[in-house]
Amino acid sequence: MVAEFVCDGCGKRVPAVRWPGGAGGWHKPNSWFQREDDDGIQDACSRECIDKIAEKSGKTSVVLPI
Repeated sequence: MVAEFVCDGCGKRVPAVRWPGGAGGWHKPNSWFQREDDDGIQDACSRECIDKIAEKSGKTSVVLPI
């Protein structure tokens, strides 16, 4: 079985990461970004795509300092 994540900004497709013994099974790649709110989950492969998604949805993203 193969699961994929699709970037909502550019459409890039990558295999999901399987976490053996972890909760939920399939997860986004560690380098990807994800947010969820009342309109669902958005996945992004890069900061540029986060900005594209925010522009399309009319919602802004917040970058927290490390």
